[in-house]
Amino acid sequence: MRYLTLIAFTLSLLSCTTQKAILPGNGPAYSYTLGLNGLQGDQLSVSLVLSGWGQPTATFCFPQIVPGIYGDMNFGQYISALEAADGKGRPLDARRLDVNCWEISNARALRTITYRVDDAWEEFDLNLQEGFYRSAASSFKPEAFVINTNCLFGYLKGFEGQPLQISITKPEGLYAATSLSRDDNKTTPARDVFSAPDYHRLVDSPILYALPDTARFTLPGIEVEVACHSTSGESISGEVAQHIRPLLEKQAKYLGGKLPVDTYTFLIYHHLNPEKDVYLGDGLEHSHSTLILLYMPLDLEAIQWNVYGIASHEFFHILMPLGLHSHEIAGYDFNNPKFSKHLWLYEGMTEYFTIHMPVKTGGQNLQDFLREVEKKIEGMKSFDNTIPLTELSLKAREMQGQYYNFYLKGAMANLCLDIRLRELSGGRYGVQELVLGLIEKYGPNRPFEDDELFSEIVKITGFNEIGTFIEQYIAGAKPLPLQEMLQKVGLELNPDNGKITVSEHITAQQRKLREYWIGQ
Repeated sequence: MRYLTLIAFTLSLLSCTTQKAILPGNGPAYSYTLGLNGLQGDQLSVSLVLSGWGQPTATFCFPQIVPGIYGDMNFGQYISALEAADGKGRPLDARRLDVNCWEISNARALRTITYRVDDAWEEFDLNLQEGFYRSAASSFKPEAFVINTNCLFGYLKGFEGQPLQISITKPEGLYAATSLSRDDNKTTPARDVFSAPDYHRLVDSPILYALPDTARFTLPGIEVEVACHSTSGESISGEVAQHIRPLLEKQAKYLGGKLPVDTYTFLIYHHLNPEKDVYLGDGLEHSHSTLILLYMPLDLEAIQWNVYGIASHEFFHILMPLGLHSHEIAGYDFNNPKFSKHLWLYEGMTEYFTIHMPVKTGGQNLQDFLREVEKKIEGMKSFDNTIPLTELSLKAREMQGQYYNFYLKGAMANLCLDIRLRELSGGRYGVQELVLGLIEKYGPNRPFEDDELFSEIVKITGFNEIGTFIEQYIAGAKPLPLQEMLQKVGLELNPDNGKITVSEHITAQQRKLREYWIGQ
């Protein structure tokens, strides 16, 4: 999920990857070497040594697109001087097929592939380019390397499920923050060695190299690391960690006391902006980490606020799509992706959880929550609400101008679904229970069939009425029943000005349903 904030403007995109099963010995193993000490003109040298390759041809590719973005980035455009050789160092013909892929002929003896990688952005600032996502790209500087692994490491087409080892030589003193597994037996002050079970997990794991500025804390069942680099030269990790810890505690409470991951890393790159009134933040979520880019003054309160705002949404993605996803996401094709129709769940539900959690856990009062809902309803007016959420999901790449409506209409659709479930169940069951139930049925290693999820939701809830709701408001384009649903919990939505007020003559039934819904 990508998350971009500019003053009061927010934009979020989905990011998730999952792991494929590994069959030891069935295909090649990748062993990569990257040297950060050899930075020349913003370029780094990369070497790949293959073992177990015996195919007559090989197609070596970099992603055209990665989970979390819906515009083609074509990461192969940053690759130059690509060469292939056999075990004796003799060159093999490597012909560029397109911007992202090379075909290597007579490849049975293929042993090594070497190339150079250019970084994609110099500094995170207000130089915004449409369709370019810096949180998915990389930046190389001697003092700090923001590494999105999809930029530096390629894959052999058809063999994305094979294990990888990454050896990175580095200037002594730089620390690598990442969710990748680190081989402590091979790591030295001048070298880090990481491993990933497959290419999907590698792409799911950005790395921040910088002088150590880290803070760690432990919550029940989870270890959290906050790693920062500020171009101001100041340490900021301690204050940021202290600020977001209560957030994660509340999210754990909201999810029943247990989080579905045991480690999580926040990677934060802060570029100092001398202007006091300009703030820009960009984040891309991964299954065990979030990369956050900031451009703002050295104002710890503002930095904390921006990180908190991004993290509050991103961290919920450990539920969806990490713990709950379709085959389209589990088997993501980096150069010819097929999209799921359930972004209403991955993004819409995640955003609804983000605004619902504070009030449900007692950290926000009713009026402040209603102001958040009003903003969502008002924001919907800028988008085409006649497009069914499922259709927008399938065509997100073509309809990028409508994508943000998942965080508006998508969130409000789930608000209505939540109230409807509470009403049908007598308050005992809402979307929190629905998501946890779906995760229990499927889980991270059991993707669902895209076309079967709606029928499964009806089965797991036990309410046929929910099938009608989905057909009308999620798969269909019927206007959301916001006024009707809010009335059920004693709230009045004025259709003329969009304001929500507490009913003057609220009934005991309405009050009770509202308590089940938001706890107050």
